Amino acid sequence: MAKKILCCIFNYNVNEGAIAWSERLSAHFDTLILDSGSNPRCVHPTAVPLDNIFYSGLMNEAWKRAHEGGYDWLVVLTSDLEINDRNFARLSRGIEDISRSVNVGLYQPSNSWKGRSHHQSRCWYTGRMRCVNFQEGWFHMVRMDLLDKVCPIDLDLNRLGWGIDLALSHFARVNGLLILVDDRVRVTHPHGSGYNKDEADRQMRAWLATIPGFSSSRHYRAWKAPVKYEE
Repeated sequence: MAKKILCCIFNYNVNEGAIAWSERLSAHFDTLILDSGSNPRCVHPTAVPLDNIFYSGLMNEAWKRAHEGGYDWLVVLTSDLEINDRNFARLSRGIEDISRSVNVGLYQPSNSWKGRSHHQSRCWYTGRMRCVNFQEGWFHMVRMDLLDKVCPIDLDLNRLGWGIDLALSHFARVNGLLILVDDRVRVTHPHGSGYNKDEADRQMRAWLATIPGFSSSRHYRAWKAPVKYEE
């Protein structure tokens, strides 16, 4: 039996996308829309209305709710991600499979080439899961014991949330856990975040400086090993 999985959709003013993701995910997994100050509000049975708490606040809220529910894995994704039915079927199978793994820290689908992401997150058309050195915050499937090393995030230092993906990747690397991008699944992460990039970068650097021994996994080669599953 798969371990317990909670899916949290981070939404700010992309209500249609949030609802579409929730309808898909909730057929397979426990799912919430964390609605961060949308105007108008996202109205759906799975929607949780919140103030505009930005990405870090949403991550803290998802982490808290996952702990309260006793979940082993947390899936977080932004509501602006685009996916078709064929790729969603592959994604749901991937999530189920990874929930049975014992040496994976982070998992995410690949991004189409028309979307915005770093090179390692794009689809390389390998037809398999690839080990990478870090992944990006528009989608994470993360083990709760790994997320515990990062959350709660200090909102006074890093409210906008840049660098959380680097911190998670750092802790995955130093704890010998795989970081995976799945070329079998493609989403599209659209361009533009709406954040002031200079301020987001300043907050990220100030927050990452508080993590003892932090070293960006972007400077390391990906650790590669076969995925191991529970017997």
